[in-house]
Amino acid sequence: MRSLALLPSLACLSLTLVACGDDGPDEAAQTGDTNPGDGDGDGDGDGDGDGDGDGDGEPEGIAGLELMTRLAGLWSGPATMTPLGTFDPMNMDMRAADGHVLFSRADLDAENSLRFAFSIETIGGQEQLVYRNGGYFLGILRDTRTILVEQGENSYRFCAVDGGCDYIDALWELQSATELVFDVKVKGSQHVLWIADRVEARSLPDPFPIDESSQGSGDAPFPAMPTLEVTVNWTDPLMDPADVWVLLSAQDCPLMGFCDFSRSIYGTAEAGATELVLVFDQIHAGNYKGNAVLDRDQNLATSLFPGDGDAVSLPNQPITIAAEGQSTAMLTTLVEL
Repeated sequence: MRSLALLPSLACLSLTLVACGDDGPDEAAQTGDTNPGDGDGDGDGDGDGDGDGDGDGEPEGIAGLELMTRLAGLWSGPATMTPLGTFDPMNMDMRAADGHVLFSRADLDAENSLRFAFSIETIGGQEQLVYRNGGYFLGILRDTRTILVEQGENSYRFCAVDGGCDYIDALWELQSATELVFDVKVKGSQHVLWIADRVEARSLPDPFPIDESSQGSGDAPFPAMPTLEVTVNWTDPLMDPADVWVLLSAQDCPLMGFCDFSRSIYGTAEAGATELVLVFDQIHAGNYKGNAVLDRDQNLATSLFPGDGDAVSLPNQPITIAAEGQSTAMLTTLVEL
């Protein structure tokens, strides 16, 4: 359960740093070309104004779309050099939200989450590959868009639509088919270095995206996705408040050990409670294995394992999430430790 280590501070891993005291791009950064170095206004870094990055002045389709296929999968690794230290590991399960959007999300609780998304959008009058980062922080939605400005054989550099590379400079670099480095600077300062391995593959429609249609002009919402409502219950009323965790994985997880979770969330049950309902929003449809922990001493996020007095559900309960709408599940913490 080492994946729990990053959760208490997910809210500060948004590129915008809004929840951690950043005031967004400054006035100078918001003016002019999104890639100030080339001056052509298309944001591709080559100065020719066609947006394809090759410098010849002739449009040749939307650059970088293959990145979405290359990123599909459950990625796990340490996120270091963040304003709040190291989170090991940070897990992001990148799957198709629909035929056009690659999406992943990690949750802390009902008010704090982190989201990655890739899609085609119309920015500056041109269809471009957009990387979105944000989530809900203290219940307030944050959503930052960046566009692809530079591409190598295995690297993809994105900079903020508002503020350019001087504000957000995010580099995705694939060391191999299963190894990546995500290196982000905000206003020139290191914000996160995520070195991750693809621990599970994910299939996508072929081709992906299914076509090159634009998904909006920089203000479109995320595609509609399913919701999962999980009720966790136990027999005896709580003597004191306790945290309740639900962890979802594609593979079986040992009761006391590490596995790679696709999604996890927790909430706090008050004294006297015998159940708590937790909701996973924007979750990918499909089959999961569910595990619940009643963390009576409220230290699972730091101890990483259930301890004496905690209770857990029977391991790896099957949970199926429908393709749309809300699915429900129940997990009972039967095993006292």
